[in-house]
Amino acid sequence: MRLPALLLSFAMLACATARAQDSAPVILCLTEFPPFNSEQLPKQGPLIELATEAFKRAGRRIDAQFMPWARALKEAEGGHCALFGIWRNAARDQVFDYSKPIIQMELGFFGRRGVALDFNDPRVLAGLLIGIQRATYLPPLLDNKNLRFDLGNDLLSSMRKLVRERVDLAYGNRALGQYLLNAEPELGAQVEWKAPALEVKDHLLGFAKSYEGGGALLKGFNKGLDSMKADGSYRKILSAGGLDVAR
Repeated sequence: MRLPALLLSFAMLACATARAQDSAPVILCLTEFPPFNSEQLPKQGPLIELATEAFKRAGRRIDAQFMPWARALKEAEGGHCALFGIWRNAARDQVFDYSKPIIQMELGFFGRRGVALDFNDPRVLAGLLIGIQRATYLPPLLDNKNLRFDLGNDLLSSMRKLVRERVDLAYGNRALGQYLLNAEPELGAQVEWKAPALEVKDHLLGFAKSYEGGGALLKGFNKGLDSMKADGSYRKILSAGGLDVAR
C-alpha cells in the first residue's frame, strides 16, 4: 500500500505546483517607451493595457517590470521574464519565440515644416546631416558609411537641433516623436513627420525558448489579442492612448 500512497502524494504535489505556476503573474521586462508604455502613463500605457487584457482573457495576470534595455534583454534571454517590445533579428530568432505583432512602429524622419527634401535620393541624403540617438537601430537606407550623423542622447534633442538648423533631419520613431511634439507645442509648430516611413517594425512579445511554458503563454496571449481585435477593444485602447490604429 505504500507505493500507491507515494505515487498519489507525488501527483498531488505536481498538481499543486502547476496551480501555483498558473496563479503566479507573468513577468514582463520592458523599458520606458512613451507613448507605448511608461510608469508615468495611465495604466502604464496603452500597450501594457493591451497585454493586461490579453493575458486576462487567457486566465493570467501580468507584472510589468521597467528597467534599462540591456538588463531587460539579459533577463529575458535567461528565461526570467518575457521581453515586452522586442523586434526580430537573426540573432534573437535563435533565442526567442514570438507573439503575433502587438502593434507596428514606423521609423523615419522628422524635419522642419515647409522644407521638402528628397531623402530617397542617395545623393541628396549624403549631403544632409542627420540627427540620431546613440546606439539606435538604423534601417537599411541609413546603414551607409557615406552618410553623416549627429549623435545625440535622444530624439527630442535631435528635434531641437532641427529648429536651430544644426541638423537637416531627425531620425526616430514616429509615435514617440509626435508624443514629444504634442508635449512641446512651440516645437511642434516647427517640426513635422516626413512621410513615408523608412521602415515599419513589428512590436512583439518574446519568450526565450528555454522559458518553461512559454509556448502555452504565447498561444494564450495571441488568442486574447485576436479576440480583442474582433470585439473592438484593441482599437479602443490604442485610440484612447493616442496611437494610430490603422496599423
